[in-house]
Amino acid sequence: MIHRFLSISAILFLLSACSTGELYYTKASGERVLGCDVEFVGLPSVDKFAVEYALSLCAKSSVKKGYSIDKEKEYLLTLDLQIPEPRCGQSWNHKSAKEQYKTGKLSKKEYGYIVAHIDLGLAVVNECSPITQ
Repeated sequence: MIHRFLSISAILFLLSACSTGELYYTKASGERVLGCDVEFVGLPSVDKFAVEYALSLCAKSSVKKGYSIDKEKEYLLTLDLQIPEPRCGQSWNHKSAKEQYKTGKLSKKEYGYIVAHIDLGLAVVNECSPITQ
């Protein structure tokens, strides 16, 4: 009985630390389609920004393809999704982003955007020159 209670408590705790979001788009025919369904698990105060980043990319892609999105989600089209550059010769990864966040060099929003950026496979090596450092 105690094991069952602990299992249920653990599941509820994990579910509470999860941020999710969906984005529907509408085709010219009027058909409504689920374009994106995203979920990030970790720090809810940061993950909400990861969800925002992923949904914004999805919204922008859907509109670029000629679809329309729900009015209440149109704000996603205006978001500035720029993230700080990683160090020269490196790409963002979870360890480096977490270190930068914990030392106060990244805001919650920047950290969330970077987490989504990494998880979506968009992280690339920063090919900056020593002059631009």
